[in-house]
Formats: sequence, structure tokens, C-alpha cells
Amino acid sequence: MKPALPSILTKPRVLFLLTTLLLAWTLNTAEAQVDQTSQRPNILLILVDDMGYGDPQCFNPESRLKTPAIDRLAREGLMFRDAHAPHSTCVASRYGLLTGRFPMRDTFRNISPERLTLPKLLGRNGYNTGMIGKWHVGFDNFKGKDGTAKQTMTGGPVDRGFDEFFGLWGSLDQAPYFYMKNRSPVEMPTEDGDGKDYWSEDRFYNGNWLPGPIAPHFKHVEVTPRLTAEAIQYIHNSAHKEKPFFLYLAFPSPHGPWVPTDEFKGKSPIGVYGDFAMQVDHSIGQVLQALDDQGITENTLVIFTSDNGPVWYQRNRIKYNHSSASIYSGMKGDLWEGGHRIPFVVRWPALVKSSIVSDSMIGFTDIMATLAELVEDPFPEAASTDSQSFFPVMKGNTGYQVRETLIVNAKAQAFRHHNWKLITLKGPGGFTHWDGSPDEEPDGQLYDLAVDPTEKNNLWDVKPGMVKTLLSMLEAEKTYEK
Repeated sequence: MKPALPSILTKPRVLFLLTTLLLAWTLNTAEAQVDQTSQRPNILLILVDDMGYGDPQCFNPESRLKTPAIDRLAREGLMFRDAHAPHSTCVASRYGLLTGRFPMRDTFRNISPERLTLPKLLGRNGYNTGMIGKWHVGFDNFKGKDGTAKQTMTGGPVDRGFDEFFGLWGSLDQAPYFYMKNRSPVEMPTEDGDGKDYWSEDRFYNGNWLPGPIAPHFKHVEVTPRLTAEAIQYIHNSAHKEKPFFLYLAFPSPHGPWVPTDEFKGKSPIGVYGDFAMQVDHSIGQVLQALDDQGITENTLVIFTSDNGPVWYQRNRIKYNHSSASIYSGMKGDLWEGGHRIPFVVRWPALVKSSIVSDSMIGFTDIMATLAELVEDPFPEAASTDSQSFFPVMKGNTGYQVRETLIVNAKAQAFRHHNWKLITLKGPGGFTHWDGSPDEEPDGQLYDLAVDPTEKNNLWDVKPGMVKTLLSMLEAEKTYEK
């Protein structure tokens, strides 16, 4: 038998008041929940290709390039000065970005269907998800026996969490050349592309690309403007929808071939690469202007970074008096800092204070845990990633240390523990021409980046105890199953 209510609660007037209060509480709670969802930021992740730490002026005051758009992001947001790609080349670094895992753990040329990705994470939290640009992390069924693209390709962006996709399968130097919409070519690559002198001294980086199938109306020089226009249209279409949006804008530039439009030819003092890099910055500025035009800048989180270091040889440094890697040694492909230390900026005016700097070590594998914390996702997959959240830094704790260790690359590795850096081979390991004498060099490299950021003083033979400790830590990470 249910207990009787106190007599006062059964009076009509009291019952009316209680009902009104309960209804108001219910409505307020619902409104609060709706408001919480509506206040989640739009997220724009801009990834450029092969731009070095030393190219944007905000990261390198001695840069000879003008980068007003990237500088604007830094001025209005948060700069990370010790940020790293998880690999010093394109494919693997993109795998780490999208999965939050160090690429050494997996076969990174394709993303497994069961693997959590950034768009899956945000999609289950109420986001519309779109990708524009360079995918380069594989398809299930890309090419037929004749080497050309298939009419329908699965295993790409829309099968790995994105609601929609417009862009390229891979880099602009590698055939076949065509645009994709979701799973299909916009125009099939039915013509033979002659390409250019790919095997010249500067290879494809001075406007050269491999011959192969090409779509009849595909022009390399038009790709960066076309992707910029698609991104602006996506923002216009998505700005005021009920759900917030996540847009992954992956420019294939300034990776070679360096093909600036006429508007930018001769604009930089460092040759055609500089012209192309300045064009990319201009495109970023156009996309930021689209946010302004739609009135959504205040509550849009913008993350800007590069997939690895630049292709900028020592001869380029001397010829143009410009270092795309700033003070750091090496370039793309290398385990030296120039290969994987990258510009990294976060702007979200609604939360992140302007003109702040963090020297905490991060990798862009850490974007996943950060966004999970931002949207308050339980993130049950955390243990199967290598992702650490830098959300505390975004909220103002610039002294917060995101991670103690970091691993870069797949076969041979660079391993960081605080300021100590271990490299498990001799020399740079990548694109840099190394004039060292392998027989006279130690078995590996050890640097104290706190006093030797340019990696000139190899301490491998000087501090064997530290070498042994770091090798042991690295081996434990490599053998730990995630």
C-alpha cells in the first residue's frame, strides 16, 4: 500500500503550483541540454602539406615569407612551439592524425574499418562531418588491373566516418589525377598524362609530376583554388544548421609539384616554393573569412598544422637565405627535428585566450583525446590510442605538460623523453644528404634538446646510461599492445 500524501499537497492550488514548478524545471533542463549542444563549437582542422616550422612568420621571425592568415590565427589563439607529426612523411602522419595512434603500431597505409577515427568520434557526438582535400590513407579497391581508378571506391573517407568528401586520393605528383566526390571520381581519368621531368635534381618539387592517367579537365594548378572554394561552400552550407560541423580541410599543398597560380608567381623572395606557400596561406585566409562572413568565428575551433617537415635542401637554405625548418636540422623524411617538428596553432575565441604560447610537447595524435574531452565523450577507446589531451592548455593552463614521451616514425624511431631525444640509427634517416662517415659514427644518436635544439652534439657515447634507459623505454612502448 502506497503511503498517503500529506493533506496540504492534495489541495488544488498547491497541486497547480507544484505542477507549474515541475514543468518549468523540465523545460529549463531541456533548454540547458539543447543550449549545451548548440554551444559546442564548429571544428575546422586545416592540414597543409610539407610546410616547415620555419615558414610561418609567427613561428620564425626570420622567415622571408609573408603568412598573414597563419599569423592571424597565432595572434588570435594559442601557439604550440614543441608540436610534432607522428611521422616525417605524408601517409603515416595522416594515419596518426585520424586515429590517434603512433603509426609504428599498425599497417598505416589503410585505416581498419573497426578503428576509431576523428570523424567517428565527433559524429557520435552530434556533428556533421566533412572532408575536403587529400586523403592518402588508402581505399579497399582503388585501381583496376589497368592502373586507373575504379568507378566506385570503398574504404575511403565516407567509409571511415565522414558524412561527405570532396578531394583527391593522394598527392598531386602521383597518378591517376582526378577529383573524387564521396566514393566516385567526379570525372574518370581516361586520358594519358605526360607528366614532366620527374627525375630532375629537384624532382617533382619544381612543378614536376609522374606521367599517368588523368581526368580530361583536371589541371594541377587549379587544385588549391578548387579545394579552397569547396571548403568555403561547405562552411556556407553548414554554418547555421542545427548540428555543429567538423570540417577536415587537407590541402595537398605546398607539397610538390609547386604550381602557384599567375597571381602568386614571383610574389616571394625564395622562388616558386615560396610563391606556392604564400598562395596556401592566402587560401587559409579565404577560409577564415568565410567563418567571419557567416558570423561563426567566435564559436569555431580552428586547428592549423602541417603533416611533416618541408622539402628544403641545404642548397635552398644557402641560395635563398631562408630555412623552412627554422633553426632545426633536417627536413621531410628525417628523424632530425626539421622532419617532424611542425607549426601548430589553435584558435577558439569563445574559450582560448589570444596571443598565448605553450612549450609543452604534443603530437597531433593528441587531437583525438583533446576533442573527446571537449565534447565530453566517455572515450572508452582511450587505452587503444596514443592520444593525450591538451584541452587544459586550451583552457589557459599554459604550463601544463601534455606528455612526457613521444615516438616519431615507424621502422627506425625518434624517441623523446622530456628534453632527451634518442634516434635509433646513424644520420638523418630521410631526404637530407648526409656527409657523415657511418663507420666512424656511434650506433645511434642522443641529444639534449634543452641545450642543443639543432642536434649537433651527439651524446650517444658520452651518456651510455641515458641511452640504455631510453632504449628500454622505447622497447616497452613498442611491445605494448594497444
